[in-house]
Amino acid sequence: MLSGTKSAFGGKKINFIFGVHNHQPVGNFDNVFESATKTAYEPFLDVIERHPQIKIVMHYTGCLIDWLEKNRPEILNRLRSLVKKGQAEFLTGGYYEPIMPIIPDVDKTGQIKKLTDYVKKNFSYNPKGIWIAERVWEPSLAKVLSEAGVEYILLDDTHFLASGIGEKRLRGYFTTEEQGTMLKVFPINKHLRYIIPFANPEDTIEFLKSEASSDPSQLLVMVDDGEKFGIWPDTYNTCYNEKWLERFLVLLEENSDWINITTPSEYAKKFTAQDLVYLPTASYMEMSVWSLPAKAQVDFAEIVKHCDDNLKRFLKGGFWRNFLTKYSESNNMNKKMLHISEKLQRAREQESTCLAQARTERERITKKTKENQALNHSLSQSLNLLYKGQCNCAYWHGVFGGLYLPHLRHAVYKNLIEAEVLSISNSNSNNKLLTEVVDFDKDGQKEVILSNDSINVYIKPSYGGAITEIDFKPICYNVTDVLTRRFEAYHRNVKDAIIKTKNENEEPFHSVYYTRELGLEKYLKYDWYNRYSIVDHFFHNNTTIEKFADSEYGEVGDFVNQPYNIVKKSKSSKEKSIEFVRKGNLWLQDGVIPVGISKRLNIAGSKVNMHYEITNDSEREMDFWYGSEFNLAFSNPDDEQCFYSVPESVKKEKFSARASFEKIKSLKMNDRYANFGIEFNVSDDFDFWVFPIWTVSMSDAGFEKTYQGSSITINKKFHLMPKEIFKFDLIMSLRKL
Repeated sequence: MLSGTKSAFGGKKINFIFGVHNHQPVGNFDNVFESATKTAYEPFLDVIERHPQIKIVMHYTGCLIDWLEKNRPEILNRLRSLVKKGQAEFLTGGYYEPIMPIIPDVDKTGQIKKLTDYVKKNFSYNPKGIWIAERVWEPSLAKVLSEAGVEYILLDDTHFLASGIGEKRLRGYFTTEEQGTMLKVFPINKHLRYIIPFANPEDTIEFLKSEASSDPSQLLVMVDDGEKFGIWPDTYNTCYNEKWLERFLVLLEENSDWINITTPSEYAKKFTAQDLVYLPTASYMEMSVWSLPAKAQVDFAEIVKHCDDNLKRFLKGGFWRNFLTKYSESNNMNKKMLHISEKLQRAREQESTCLAQARTERERITKKTKENQALNHSLSQSLNLLYKGQCNCAYWHGVFGGLYLPHLRHAVYKNLIEAEVLSISNSNSNNKLLTEVVDFDKDGQKEVILSNDSINVYIKPSYGGAITEIDFKPICYNVTDVLTRRFEAYHRNVKDAIIKTKNENEEPFHSVYYTRELGLEKYLKYDWYNRYSIVDHFFHNNTTIEKFADSEYGEVGDFVNQPYNIVKKSKSSKEKSIEFVRKGNLWLQDGVIPVGISKRLNIAGSKVNMHYEITNDSEREMDFWYGSEFNLAFSNPDDEQCFYSVPESVKKEKFSARASFEKIKSLKMNDRYANFGIEFNVSDDFDFWVFPIWTVSMSDAGFEKTYQGSSITINKKFHLMPKEIFKFDLIMSLRKL
């Protein structure tokens, strides 16, 4: 026992801040919220309440608060009681836990204000500290956070070490500034993060003992994910069955004569800052590795093996924004979020204009007031949906899930699409059909957006004239949200992974790798192009559906990911059509054959109408094997209610099927769980190839395969004379089930 050690230390003491950040993603399954509450959040509170002398720093995200209010309001009452008694210091943050640097400043402020206002109203407490998602820091944040009423932030010591500050100096807090606006910064100790709760509680006390000092300002901070106290592998048994948390708090109490449990606000009132610091763009070290391209991760890991700790702190991998270039799907979500935010910002400005007009036009003030109240309510709803769509978890991938989990991506899109639909339905715009030509994804190339009351269609001329997104507005669903199959650094370990037994307690990111099922290496197939739609293929004669599905076939043409030109846009108010053309080639053994493709698209209601023209631009007659590929985000590969069917035929196939429907003009797809159906109708007989898209990623239980959606490719062999054109029409119809 380490109690009563004051004389042994010669009066040495240490200040200690202990806290948790609790979060579940927007769109996570209800049973996951319930399980997390029962295995981590609730038992953690049970223990804390038995130790009223232990002060705790707490952060609950709005995603979790919303669920608790609806399902477990007594948990919030207990938190309120802890705050009232002065035992808990609550942190603010972005309400729906966005990565702060990648959302507009106006939304940063709005998200923080939303959580701060909630805490003020419900806990009678004004939070002064902030927790930012994944501790992703960029220097410009200091100004916007401070202007939002934030006085201090908690960040990893990695940020400080990378700036050249010695580890032993990180025993207090620092100040930083942006354009003269100041913010206090508390470093979180990495060693404490790693040993709590994974080493014996006595080891933590011994570490605190080794850091105790005659300097009364000596401080160590450990604030980390609350999920590590019950949800992470084997931690429920450690923390509660083996009573790790109870034993730890008892030890803190027994050694309270030299361990002062404090909070950031309390500490900052007593002690001044260590120094002024300017921190580099950073997060915790693991994040800087995960954000690197997969092959670069492998190289980085080899470099790190040969570095000592003093050198490692200066090693910098990527930073969070690299995920936007690493994964096109992440960038698409981010740019859609920015697109919707910009629209809502214009609505904010419109509201301000209306208010100004109402003040100056006295005779219309009553009418204007009612209109403005309705507009303000609609805007508030749209903003909340936008904020939900900014939740960080689906935008990136590290050790676990994230971007690889379709239900999280679908939730982001659902909220963003609904925010857009709501804002448009309450605006003064009468434009039901709209064509925008804008650089949507900010890559320096123009994209095209076709939209009406039922659907949005996003097209990328610079990448095969492909459709990158189709939003079906009646259910606010992106029906083309399919993840591309990519190599990940951990895929090297899939073949050697083992099934976890009850006696094994190592986590997947430590030396031993586990898997939910054996044989996942056969699903490690990698795409050489993004899984978009209306992707133009030309096949070799030996191509099979098996080779195509495994991305091991030969592509004859240079159309899949190459640029198309926008050559014609309809001026008709009734038909918003746009044409994409590429003069490309087929690369054959007996020479290069020039071929042209024209795709004209328009939308009507919930239909996407496509007219194709394929021209043999050579001087000789040729045989062609052409395919147009679609990738669709179906929900369940194995359920009887999720299937392909051919009209006037009894043949059905589940979405898990790798199958060919031969010489047909129509194919239907029903997804009862996602509540939508799609029908393809072609003007000529085509074969339809269908197969599922499986990815292999990490979860808390090890490697797992995930169904991302299915590929549907209409394909046909035909013969063309010199300069002859093969034409056909394809209609894609969406319906709500």
